[in-house]
Amino acid sequence: MKKLIVILTLLWANVSYAEQYNLYWNQVPAVCGTPDEIKRYIDDKGFEPVHISLGRVGSTPDGEPIYMITYYETKDQVLVTVDIPSATDSCILFHTYNKSKVLEKKKGI
Repeated sequence: MKKLIVILTLLWANVSYAEQYNLYWNQVPAVCGTPDEIKRYIDDKGFEPVHISLGRVGSTPDGEPIYMITYYETKDQVLVTVDIPSATDSCILFHTYNKSKVLEKKKGI
């Protein structure tokens, strides 16, 4: 729980757009462990990394990186992890099932 609070605090400090919109923080059902244990879980479930992105201070493109998000997929599942450079563990933010593609609606058709 302590690690989740640290993650949410860092994310809260990073979201400048929340001040401009009617948004609020909520509890996130994340699970954490050592990077090796998270990797073992990911490998055992057959996930492959698809996207990696950085959370930056002030939620700006040129802000200092403060966390990294990795997006993994299998045929029908999605898993997302967050890593913080100063932390000794990694967290799985979510592991979902029944992934489906949203088809883009083309104009004029």
